[in-house]
Amino acid sequence: MLESIKIRARHSSKKILIGDATDERMLRAAKICRDEKIAEIELVGNPDSISEAAKNFGISIEGLEIWSQNTFVDTEKFIKEYYESRKTKVPDYETAHAEVMNDHLLFGALLVHHRLADGILGGSLSTSGDIIRAALRGIGLAPGIRSLSSMFLLNFPDRNPKPETRNPILAFADCAVIPDPDAHQLADIAISTAATYKQLTGIDPVVAMLSYSTKGSASSDSTKKMILATEIVREREPNLIIDGELQFDAAFVESVAERKAPDSPVHGKANVFIFPNLDAGNIGYKIAERLGNGQAIGPILQGLNKPMNDLSRGCTVDDIVTMVGVTALQGG
Repeated sequence: MLESIKIRARHSSKKILIGDATDERMLRAAKICRDEKIAEIELVGNPDSISEAAKNFGISIEGLEIWSQNTFVDTEKFIKEYYESRKTKVPDYETAHAEVMNDHLLFGALLVHHRLADGILGGSLSTSGDIIRAALRGIGLAPGIRSLSSMFLLNFPDRNPKPETRNPILAFADCAVIPDPDAHQLADIAISTAATYKQLTGIDPVVAMLSYSTKGSASSDSTKKMILATEIVREREPNLIIDGELQFDAAFVESVAERKAPDSPVHGKANVFIFPNLDAGNIGYKIAERLGNGQAIGPILQGLNKPMNDLSRGCTVDDIVTMVGVTALQGG
C-alpha cells in the first residue's frame, strides 16, 4: 500500500509544502520526496533558520524554494483577504496581521488556499491544535462539509486470503478529532472518509455506520444517532453504498451479514468504518494495529477545501514521506 501511494503520488505531480522545516526529519523527508519525485517540494518558514538547520544537519536543500511571509510580495494582500474572511472572529486588522505574520503554518495554509501549492504538511514540531487551527483559518472546509475530521488507513498485508479478509485496505474514522459527533457530524465524517478512501486507494467505498447493535437488535440514543446519520448521508450522497446501524462482524463478514442483516446493501463487504465516537474509533484502530498487525497511516485530516495534514511529533522520516504522498493524492 505504501509503495502504491508513492507511485500514484508521482503521477499526480502535486506541489506540497513542508512546514516545521527546521526539523531534521522534515528536511530529510523533503529531500527524499524531491529526489524520488513523489511531489514537488517547497518549504515554509524563516529562510535563515531553515538554511542554518539544513547546514547543521548536513542536508542539501539547494533548489528547494522557501516561502516566508516576511519576504513574499503578496503577504499584505493575503492578510487583507484573511481579515475580511474572519471579521466576526478577530477584533481588528492588527490582530489578523499578527496571526499571519507569527504563524508559518497559517501562512502556508493561505498559500494553499490561493492555489500556490496543492497541499501542506506539518506537525513534527507543532501540535495538532496548531495544525487544525491553521487549516480551518487558512484553508477552510470543503463545500457542504461542516466538520473537520480524520481517518486512518489500515493495511493488513500479511493476512491470509480468507473470504472475511478479501480486502486488506480499510478506513477507520473518526479516530483523532471529534470526541462525540452528533448525527450531522457523523454524516460529514462518513462522506469525507468515503471520498478520502477512494482518493488514496482507487477502490470504491462501502460504508458501515458501526454500533453495538445491528438493525434494531438494541435501541438507545447511540443507535438512533447512527441510524439518523445514515439517513442524512443517503440524502446527501444517494449513490454511496452505506448502511447502519451495523455491528462490525455484520459489516465485514459476509456469512454473518447473511444472518444478521440479509437486506443490507453492504452485504458484509464494508471497507470504510465509521465509529459512533472518538473513544470507539481510537480504541478500534489501535486494536487492529496491535493485535491484527495492521499497518496504520494517519491520522489523515479530511473535510478541508484543500489538503493539510498533521504528523505525530514522534514521526519518522518514512512516516513523513508517506504523508507527503497521501497529501499529494488528496490534492486531486
